[in-house]
Amino acid sequence: MQLHASIFKAYDIRGVVPSTIDEDIAFGLGRAFGSRALAEGEKTVAVGRDGRLSGPLLAAALVRGLAASGVDVIDVGMVTTPMLYFAANTLATSGIQVTGSHNPKDYNGFKMVLAGRAIYGEEIQALRQTMETESWALAATPGTVSQVSVDAAYLERIVGGIKLSRPMKIVIDSGNGIAGASAPAIFRALGCDVTELFSEVDGNFPNHHPDPSKPENLRDLIAALKKHLP
Repeated sequence: MQLHASIFKAYDIRGVVPSTIDEDIAFGLGRAFGSRALAEGEKTVAVGRDGRLSGPLLAAALVRGLAASGVDVIDVGMVTTPMLYFAANTLATSGIQVTGSHNPKDYNGFKMVLAGRAIYGEEIQALRQTMETESWALAATPGTVSQVSVDAAYLERIVGGIKLSRPMKIVIDSGNGIAGASAPAIFRALGCDVTELFSEVDGNFPNHHPDPSKPENLRDLIAALKKHLP
């Protein structure tokens, strides 16, 4: 298959949808990753996605590719990357998150865990070679696909491991990213008094760009801190 070499980064696969990443690439990655997983004795792969507009189609194609390779897929739905890693530690030992991270809204990509380790460098380039040559394994029987929510278990794991020494008042600016679906509830369960900003997941990111390293994206958070906290 034809690929853009630029999407294969050191630690993930990432590009612009649909010019450098599309459903065919997601399907091919599923075939290649599934074949690699089976070669390492892995029989199950967890899949999650963030709230980007291209996420549902890319995740669906990825799941089809994984199942076509012969691995069973656990679809954990729309979750943060740490939640996918949690799923890849509790429900399986391999997983892929469909996420554009902090990049602009037309970006998307894939972060991968194989047999308990985050893959990078040469292993990502090996997936590229398998995709380019379409040399993935041909499964006699496709894998199964199931849907499992990790929301409650993830919250329980965090709350069970953290004890606040005093009550805290905090402001959470989720920037309409996927964290808005879970972070406020988690912090409230820890005993925090939470003020929320932009918790509604919206892949158009209507309020500000989802990159907290840029000072201009912190203006609303700073204003809310001044307003709500002493």
